[in-house]
Amino acid sequence: MSSMTTPARDQRLLVPAHDDYPAYIDDAIALPSTLLRLIMTGGAATIITLGAWFVMSKANLPAFNNSYVLKALATAGIILTTLLVAVACYRWLHPRTRTTLRSLLGNPAKAKPTAQTSRWMQSRLGRFALTSICYLAPTALVIASLAIPLAATRLYLDGVSVDQAFRTQFLTRMADQLGWNDMAYKGLPSFYPGLWFFTGGLFAKFTGLAGWAAFQPWALITIAATGSMLVPVWQRLSGSLPVATAVAMATVTITLVVAPEEPYAAIVAMGMPAALIMARRAMFGGRAALAGIVIYLGLSANLYTLYTAISALSVVVTGILVAIAYRSLKPLITTFVIGIGSIALALVGWGPYLLGLLTQPHGPTGKAQHYLPSDGTELPMPFFDSPALAVLAVLALIWLVTRAHDGDVRALWVGLLVAYVWATLSMLTTLLGTTLLGFRLGLPIAIILGASGVLAIAEFQLSGLRQLYPERLSDDSARLASRVIAILLAVTCVGYATTIPFENQENIDLAYTDSDGDANRGDRFPADSTTYYRNVDATLMEHFTSRAGTVLLTDEKNFMSYYPYHAFQAMTAHYANPLGEFEQRNREIERWSTITDPQELLNAMDTAERERGWEKPDAIVMRGQLELKESPDEVAKLIDEGRHPTVVGPGDGKFTYLIADDIYPNQPNVRFRSLQFDAAAFSKGWSLTQVGPFVVAVREK
Repeated sequence: MSSMTTPARDQRLLVPAHDDYPAYIDDAIALPSTLLRLIMTGGAATIITLGAWFVMSKANLPAFNNSYVLKALATAGIILTTLLVAVACYRWLHPRTRTTLRSLLGNPAKAKPTAQTSRWMQSRLGRFALTSICYLAPTALVIASLAIPLAATRLYLDGVSVDQAFRTQFLTRMADQLGWNDMAYKGLPSFYPGLWFFTGGLFAKFTGLAGWAAFQPWALITIAATGSMLVPVWQRLSGSLPVATAVAMATVTITLVVAPEEPYAAIVAMGMPAALIMARRAMFGGRAALAGIVIYLGLSANLYTLYTAISALSVVVTGILVAIAYRSLKPLITTFVIGIGSIALALVGWGPYLLGLLTQPHGPTGKAQHYLPSDGTELPMPFFDSPALAVLAVLALIWLVTRAHDGDVRALWVGLLVAYVWATLSMLTTLLGTTLLGFRLGLPIAIILGASGVLAIAEFQLSGLRQLYPERLSDDSARLASRVIAILLAVTCVGYATTIPFENQENIDLAYTDSDGDANRGDRFPADSTTYYRNVDATLMEHFTSRAGTVLLTDEKNFMSYYPYHAFQAMTAHYANPLGEFEQRNREIERWSTITDPQELLNAMDTAERERGWEKPDAIVMRGQLELKESPDEVAKLIDEGRHPTVVGPGDGKFTYLIADDIYPNQPNVRFRSLQFDAAAFSKGWSLTQVGPFVVAVREK
């Protein structure tokens, strides 16, 4: 039976060290130092990002979609950030060389040692300054490439359009009613992973922001903090601060280009390459690695379960391969321990929902997978996305093949192959009437290849040149090669990173054209019907003491995103809690729309609550026109004065409600149908108010 022990270097350094680069070897940090740096870096990144967001939110800047000012500022910020971190990394590697324009462009032999520079670099202050720059560079990149383009709007990418509406609704729920509650249905545990939204709710309460208003800063903070915290993690794994910085910067850049609109998914994907390596090291007895992978899987399960599934499957495959290679049961036992530990953490969030599935009636549980866009019909190929990413991906493949004998490299291989197999199986499962959401795997695949590409460049720069030209490559030539590589990397990074605002142009535009919770648009054009939401809310609060716990039947998804009322029906089946029985509720709503007798409608709602356990609507908000005492001109004047017109009766018209149907495998996968409620059905038992185009019907007690 083969030994399960691995060399000490294999447990610490991912890239082979070289004697000519002592700074590389000296960068390895102990576990206590890693944990301390993680906490301090995360805290510093949070404070800096929040401070930058606050300052920019108070500045009077033009809209991103109407001016090039924010684009210019973002590009300048990206350039300065990249150049600063490139100089810091170079200075870290060559602390005894005076870096001047002459030494960079001229003969490297003329770059003489400077005692003052050497003393400063060897001081705690000098090392702390360079370390801080490297650790916080990802935060600066997020601020420059994402916070600046969003500086003149209060909404995040995609505004409140499409999927961002339900995400905003969830954060609004947590900001008002902190807990593991469903975003829509009253009294049900959350079906959607809620850790990001729970902590976002804490952030909203701490800052005094409304849930919808907290979305943008919380998204920026979590992405920035995760990016910066990756630096000490990779420093621990690779033993090199410059390499760790480069990997983290590449990870953040790729994330912001490929898929920044889901921040909770993005931060899980950003940590995936490091988690794969930790899993492999855990198989050889690494206790810190074991704890790290357990925490990663447990937390990620409460953030974005698809990426957790990919990571967990990769861990299982790694454990099996190591067990076979070493003919030992220890890796399988370790895999079992990882599974038990991570499941225990995952159940903190998933436990109440799973218990509900076992004890309560529910609808289909696979509706969330009913989505197949065009991206889901293709394998993610970062090689063709951009020249910079293509170069990294090709270098990554070469490195992964040539270094396949290294355990850490094989772990990255496993993660990459599992992701590609999952994407392929997702296409095949369409025959079963569902998918595995393979289109979402473009981000983790790109990040794994990007991180591998950076590690490939680092290894070539640190040891490859010497191996190719051992006699010809002097110390000065090696230093010059280091500078050239640093400059090329910086230029490539600048070129790729400056595309972030432009790659997200449509997402940013929606953040400016959608109306926020205060009925303002970032581009300062007139808002849509959101302008009436405040009055709708005021009308409802005349009858109720709390928004949470008040059940509304409405198809105004943006209203539900901005105000924490509970919903009788969720927005769509794909994000609806199966415990809420979405399709059965749809059928019940359709039946209500056919009722014309007021008492029969009230009885039908009472029966649904009594027999199905669905809390009946306390109020209904639909589009329609009541019979009013005032003329149209008088109504307009009353609205300007903030008063409501006098309602004479429900009228003889119809109230409109849009019902959502899951029509997968068609694309789009959701169809909205208009139901017409007879106004006469609300002539008794309801208090009626006309608010702009909306009819607010509050059930009388």
